[in-house]
Amino acid sequence: MAARGLFRAVIMGPPGSGKGTISERIVKMFALQHLSSGDLLRHNIHGKTEIGLVAKSYIDQGQLVPDDVITKLILKELNTMRSNNWLLDGFPRTVPQAIALDEAHQINSVIDLNVPFQTIKDRLTARWIHPGSGRVYNTEFNPPKVSVMTCAGRGGGVFKFYDLILT
Repeated sequence: MAARGLFRAVIMGPPGSGKGTISERIVKMFALQHLSSGDLLRHNIHGKTEIGLVAKSYIDQGQLVPDDVITKLILKELNTMRSNNWLLDGFPRTVPQAIALDEAHQINSVIDLNVPFQTIKDRLTARWIHPGSGRVYNTEFNPPKVSVMTCAGRGGGVFKFYDLILT
């Protein structure tokens, strides 16, 4: 259980509901640490940690990462944040995950984002993920500061350079 006086919250909602955007605002407003299960997974996969490689094997097969694997990853990270106030994004997703979280940490608040399906559909179809950094953009209201063509190596003269030397 959490130490008395600490604030721990969970934000839940489907992809495209605004968890990342709203989490950013809450974290700034209340000076909380933010832990995103997706970011943590990507970090461990990219870093080729033991648990990251296990998670990647499931993801590569189009499967969800099993409860025990993701729970172990999240709880390990939360244990490094024991004396901090935090907001947890994207976890728990199942009842066994919620039980494990509850046994380890006292949750003060749960934020459930209830967004109409059409809104989610519109947001996801306008979503663009930068392959190099994993940053998420929305072409409607949060476009990348540099054009997609530049990020793809076609802008800034790179394409012209190779076109000249290869032709």
